[in-house]
Parts: sequence; C-alpha cells; structure tokens
Amino acid sequence: MRLSHPAAPFQGIPPEDVFFVANDRYVQMGMGLTVLSMQPELYPEKPLQIYVYIDAQPSARDLLLGALLGRSEQLRAMYPHLKGRIYTEVSPSQWEMLNFYNRNGFANTDAEEEYIFPLPQVPPQPPMGCQFASVPLNTVQDQQAFLARLNAYRMTPIGLDYLTLQMQQPFFMALGYYRGDQPMAEMLLTGAGPESATLVMLYVRQEYRRRGIARALLGSCAGILRERGTSQMITHIYSRNVPQVGLMRSLGGMRRRMVTILPAIEIT
Repeated sequence: MRLSHPAAPFQGIPPEDVFFVANDRYVQMGMGLTVLSMQPELYPEKPLQIYVYIDAQPSARDLLLGALLGRSEQLRAMYPHLKGRIYTEVSPSQWEMLNFYNRNGFANTDAEEEYIFPLPQVPPQPPMGCQFASVPLNTVQDQQAFLARLNAYRMTPIGLDYLTLQMQQPFFMALGYYRGDQPMAEMLLTGAGPESATLVMLYVRQEYRRRGIARALLGSCAGILRERGTSQMITHIYSRNVPQVGLMRSLGGMRRRMVTILPAIEIT
C-alpha cells in the first residue's frame, strides 16, 4: 500500500490534510481527510475539533487512519493548551465502520439526534430593552452576514445555496431579538407543510445565556406558527451539548431518532 497527497487543494482542503491510498499496482483503494475547526461557542470547554473522514476498502482503512491520526497530532500540537477531540461521523446503520473506529480507540460520546417538541404555551418573556424582529435578508450581503453568525455555532456550516432554497419555502422564518442593531439571539425556521416546522438553527450570544432567551425566542414565534396551523417543531441537537439537551427537556421534547453517531478520541 502506498500513501500520497493530491497536487492541489481537494475540495478546498489543503493537500497535506488529504491522503490517497493505492495498492502495489497503483490501483486506488480509497481516501481520507482531516479538517481542523474551532468551536468555542458550541463547545466552550473543548473548542478544538479535528474531524477525520475515511472512504476506502477495508484493507486500506488501517493505513489511512494511522496517517490521519498522525496528521491530527500535528494539528493538535499547534494548539497545545486547548482541549477538544478527534472525531468522525458515522450513520447508525454503518455498523462495520462504527466497529472499525471503536476498535481503534474512538468512543461513542456524542451523536446528532432528531427531536420533536410542542410549541411553547407559556407567554414569552423577552429580555428587557430588546426588539423582536425579522432578520434582514434583503441583500446577499445581509444573507452572508446572517450565515456567518449562525455558522459560528454549528459543526457543519449552512451555505448560501441552502439558505436561498429555504427562503422559498412557505414556512420560512428568520427571527431574532436585537438590542440596537446587535443581535442577542437568532433562529432559522423552515418547512413545507403546516403540521410541523423545522428549527434549523437557534443561537444565543454567550453574554446573554442562562437567561431563558432561547425559550423566550421560541415562544415569541409560536404565535405566528399557530396562526399557520403549526403545533410542533422538529430539530436536531448534539447529545454532548448540555444546553441543547436541557432546552429540549424544558420544552417537553421527545427524541425521534439518532441521525449520526460521532465517535471521538478526547484531547485533554
């Protein structure tokens, strides 16, 4: 087996973070990559997130994983004082890949889960001195600025194409609380049918957390949704994210399914 890097960036990823593996006859057996990101808003105590991905024949996976973990250690050494994790993403139905990662030291400590919850019935209590308003999305610059704010709190970024498509849906809403022209919290809702809306994203800026603002923002939009015949919302959360899990519990949310499992090696 032979490892190699691409000659140029691969899908925007630097060549040194991408590995191809071929057998002794130079037949490609698969590829792997690693992506470094910082998530201080999503995981403030462990912001260093190193994602690894493998798509390869079983005989090539061990060699690729070794190369990716070696590269991950180099990336980790750039931030010696930060805690975090080396992680991957596996469908719950991919038992072979899940077992492969577990055999190699990855633990199933996080998962993306789908929840459904009823619209809040309690009247919202917005923060003092704030304004409840639609997010300005009239120009591409407005849309990109909104996405930048949302993506600071996400593991996987939302792209402009996705936002443009969702803005055409009948149940699209982008709402927030603002103090002056500065957002305190914002949310993105979408959906094509009246029974349930999809909560794509909700964030609260760090200085305004632990004040019930997320719940209040959901309550503020609940009246609008009820007028449209909506009675419940669907959303995805990370089981490792304590505030997200706590919000779902406070809203009476029920877990419907596990979307993906995120096996990880902790960086301490």
